[in-house]
Amino acid sequence: MHQQIFGVDIGGSKLICGILTPEGEILQTWRADYAPGYSADTLFDLIRRGFEKLNGNTCTVCGVAVPGLCDAGRGIWQYSPFSGISNIPVTEILHKMTGLPTYADNDVNLSAMAERYYGVCQGKDDFLWVTISNGIGGGLFLNGSLYRGANLTAGEIGHIIVEPNGRICGCGNHGCLEAMASGASISAIFRERTGQALSTKEISLLAQGENLEAMRVFEEAGSYIGTAAAHAVNLLGLDTVVLGGGVAESFSLLEPSATTALRKNTFTKANPTVKLLHSGLGKYAALTGCAALILNNKF
Repeated sequence: MHQQIFGVDIGGSKLICGILTPEGEILQTWRADYAPGYSADTLFDLIRRGFEKLNGNTCTVCGVAVPGLCDAGRGIWQYSPFSGISNIPVTEILHKMTGLPTYADNDVNLSAMAERYYGVCQGKDDFLWVTISNGIGGGLFLNGSLYRGANLTAGEIGHIIVEPNGRICGCGNHGCLEAMASGASISAIFRERTGQALSTKEISLLAQGENLEAMRVFEEAGSYIGTAAAHAVNLLGLDTVVLGGGVAESFSLLEPSATTALRKNTFTKANPTVKLLHSGLGKYAALTGCAALILNNKF
């Protein structure tokens, strides 16, 4: 029988379980929503339900994408800022639950892996993936491999400071990219300027209808994203930056100012061909990355 993978994408407010092929094809999905601050027990109960609903026992291996810090080698979910969950042996727990050999990694890293194996970066050895969602994170491919860094935390583009006197970030610094251009920040900035408490998606719809303030916040966010990406390009010699995540679904609103800022702040003599792309993997990037994770572990 063709090998199938049970994939688990743990988000800040939702869980997506799926059955995938090693080629990254998603055969089935099951989703559950929950409130921020969920407990580990609640989460694992939902994963069990997803496994049963999808007949996950037909699979031969499990991959899991976790939000926040993850020690992929030991299968430890180290810390999630959204839920406060920390030091969970996630692969051990899921192995006991499912009976399947299990691998785990950070969700942004897995999104980058999915792009490398199945998306617009197939065949590319060097690129930066940027997830723009409630927060902002990055995944780096260098010389054909995911780059993790000395402390396994490489790619934190969300904490490049793009506005020294800007909004305070959850990390404690002022003007981080995440504080200026994430989905949560776009909503907060729009609310401060207009008094309207809207979601990023609602603001996007207003911008598409040419609401000037909505257009302005997306233009500013794009400019900050392009500026931060340029720093990465200059440092690492990348020729491709890929935007994914929920906010990046409004790519047409972000792209003009992001591309302008990317080109303005890039050392173009050294990086003449740098380009900004939109991921085609949509909301299933991290789930698809579960299949890439298995390939990367050569199971």
